Amino acid sequence: MATQQTYDPNDSGETTPDTQSGAGGFAPDPVYGVDRVGYSNAGSQTRFTRLVLFIAVFLCGWSVLRVGDINLTLSDIGITFVVCAMLLRGELNTRPFGSMTVFWISGLALMLAGLLLSTIVNGEMTRWLIVAAQYLFAFLLVPMVLMGQQITVTQRLPALFVFGIVVSQMIGVTASLLFDHTETLDLMGDGFLTGNGRVGAMTGEPNPNGAMVAFAFPMLLYCMRNRTIPTGLGLICALILAWGLLASGSFTGFAAAVIATGVYLVFSGFNQFAKFAMAGVVGLFLFVASGAPLPEAFETRVVGALTSGDLNEAGTYTDRADLISEAWQMADNNVLVGLGVDQYRNVSAKGSPVHELHLLIWNEGGVVAFVGLLLLLLMLIAGSMRALSESRIEGAMILAVVSVFMVYTFSIPHMYSRQWIMPVLLAMSTYFAIRPSFDAVYRPWQRT
Repeated sequence: MATQQTYDPNDSGETTPDTQSGAGGFAPDPVYGVDRVGYSNAGSQTRFTRLVLFIAVFLCGWSVLRVGDINLTLSDIGITFVVCAMLLRGELNTRPFGSMTVFWISGLALMLAGLLLSTIVNGEMTRWLIVAAQYLFAFLLVPMVLMGQQITVTQRLPALFVFGIVVSQMIGVTASLLFDHTETLDLMGDGFLTGNGRVGAMTGEPNPNGAMVAFAFPMLLYCMRNRTIPTGLGLICALILAWGLLASGSFTGFAAAVIATGVYLVFSGFNQFAKFAMAGVVGLFLFVASGAPLPEAFETRVVGALTSGDLNEAGTYTDRADLISEAWQMADNNVLVGLGVDQYRNVSAKGSPVHELHLLIWNEGGVVAFVGLLLLLLMLIAGSMRALSESRIEGAMILAVVSVFMVYTFSIPHMYSRQWIMPVLLAMSTYFAIRPSFDAVYRPWQRT
């Protein structure tokens, strides 16, 4: 009889042979890393490697901590170390999304191939090499690392992300009360605190800061639900996140946070929706009754747009709308061969890339790159729905986080910076990561 391994819920990942099982001695189904579940070295990662991963997750929204002016953050360095350590030990999950991995890799390959062809014809190869390397790192190596962890580990990672963003907001908001823009400019950059009073915190820019808070809200609700963050501490975190979101003065961040929170509450069950909706109404009433002022940046940029219904009051919306209109007009000339990586700014009348990922990829990479991007986005949605069909708690959180990412594809150019995709992959790892060996041996159909 074939030797099999059993799952001990109190085990740290080590497994022991079981020669008396009546499961039939079949080989685990090789999807979602299931061929590695219970048989891999994933449970034997050194404590130091796992600690580095935890720190990288905690800091993944802290773009201020970077190497000079290049797009390499302290979190990226930590992930790179973990990649190397897992590669040496054979722990990288080469099929992070199981049977769906082929669609993910195909989408990434098509997008990069379209950008490559267009860059060869019209652009600079150096820029393609830099951008392609960052996309490969963020969209291929990071999921291999996260989905290569035991699921008992990954279901705690959202809490680390939440705490990282909470601490970031505490630093940013406190600094805004004690200093002005000029006093933090040399040390933290011009986005940490802006001249018009907006808070970028450790993310380094107000709009991305709003995005990080929007990502954090559904993760916080998830962590409170599965008790990785106690309710009392979670409420304190929610207040800090909310104030950080208001202080960022980001209309897109505010809209994304509302959408994500609503998606999570609706799909996680009526009881959750009713409980948190009631808490939100009570909290809003108490805030209004207290007469406490809103951050000036929020009143200027967000409240004005909401009350008037005029998005022109939402910061730079008019300029972005002009760029989108220009990109639509240019798209017909860039169907088969695009402008090449980072070449849009050189032909734009405004000298800036269009802040709309779909149109930017179409214009710079042509239809091949655009199809690849659509495949990646559809894979995120399909993965969310798959998780939701099997696990309401994880599925609702994943769908909410993916919703934030989808919102920002309509307001951000290239999204290879890890701060954009990392929260999405963190959320997805709570479902797609390595399952205990019990699932692999006795319930392989659950991961096919």
